[in-house]
Amino acid sequence: MKKPILALMLCIAFCPLSVTVSGCSCNGTPPSSDTVNLTLWGPAEHKNMLGEMIEEFKNLNSDKNYQISINVVSEADAYNTISTDVSAGADVYAFINDQIINLYRAGALAQVGGNKLNEVISQNDAGAVNSAKVGDDVYAYPFSADNGYFLYYDKSVITDPTSLDAILADCQTASKRFVMEMDNSWYVASFFFGAGCSYEVEYDSEGGVKSVICDFDDENKGVKAGTAMINVASSPAFLNGDDNVIKAGFDDGSVAAAVSGTWNAENIKRALGENYAAVPLPKFTVEGESFQMGSFAGYKLYGVNPTSKNLAEAHKLAAFLASEKMQKKRYEELGVGPSNLNAAASDEIKQNIALSALTAQSQYAVAQTAVPDNYWKAADAFGTEVVSKAVNKNNLLSKLKEMAELIRSVAIKKGN
Repeated sequence: MKKPILALMLCIAFCPLSVTVSGCSCNGTPPSSDTVNLTLWGPAEHKNMLGEMIEEFKNLNSDKNYQISINVVSEADAYNTISTDVSAGADVYAFINDQIINLYRAGALAQVGGNKLNEVISQNDAGAVNSAKVGDDVYAYPFSADNGYFLYYDKSVITDPTSLDAILADCQTASKRFVMEMDNSWYVASFFFGAGCSYEVEYDSEGGVKSVICDFDDENKGVKAGTAMINVASSPAFLNGDDNVIKAGFDDGSVAAAVSGTWNAENIKRALGENYAAVPLPKFTVEGESFQMGSFAGYKLYGVNPTSKNLAEAHKLAAFLASEKMQKKRYEELGVGPSNLNAAASDEIKQNIALSALTAQSQYAVAQTAVPDNYWKAADAFGTEVVSKAVNKNNLLSKLKEMAELIRSVAIKKGN
């Protein structure tokens, strides 16, 4: 009995608040042989909050000793980071939904099943659920539905935020600018979707492209979208610019309206004060016909690495981080818009001006599922040429065809 008694005395000496029958353990945790080691990736701005979430997860699951490390990898960099060596990647990681096909092809996503699958489907909005699918199967846990864009404006300048023509006129009268990143393919889509054009990519169960639908070169709808872009780019009140331009412009008062997303809400609200406002994107007019601008709707999700040594525990952590309670916490601390239906329906979120604008815009949005590089490159190039005035009404149709042909040129998997 001498050795057990000595061990017990040492345990009391070094861990006076905690003693277990099976061995020595500080803080009431089980011995190291029962430790569950997990690694979580997330963006730098979420790190402190994720630490708090992990502590809550541990408290709710105190029957096991979880050792969960957090490494900084942004959602945008998830695929590029994990694809270099999936087996060395995080057990759980956050990513933007348009990476899902590449992550699936890389073998970096474990399928969601059982009760967790039912929870994902029943508790999140349909767009978020679809963004987590490859074929008919779910491969991720949605936690955010705020990756979209809408209109911010200064109420003291803009009299009719529902009309793009009126916005440009008000800005010109007040010697201010309307900012939109028209050489960015994400925003370019707003004109084409608004004019009634379609873009859709269908994938098979192996992640191969089955079909691509794109009618951006339609002689009616496509030409009207392109014409609207040309008209906007030719306005003296228009300024092509990214988030940095938008922030600086609202700060110094040179900008009165801009197309952006929720990530800019606090900056713009601070700059505009009582004149701060946000609404869905406006309508544009071509040849007397009015069109409601569309948009892409994107989502953020947690993926589980199928090579995890603690796969079931990794799923458990991902489901917790994507839960209603954690989505509410994410909104309260960082203003992240939830995909969870109950969280999104809370009064606090409904009263958020930016998120309300995004929600209202969602009825005109197209879910941004996995989008091949062909689309981004082609639409970027077209938008860049519109801004530089290289596209005009005389060559518009040929430029549209050039863009659409490149978008449709994604290799279709043989046999499908």
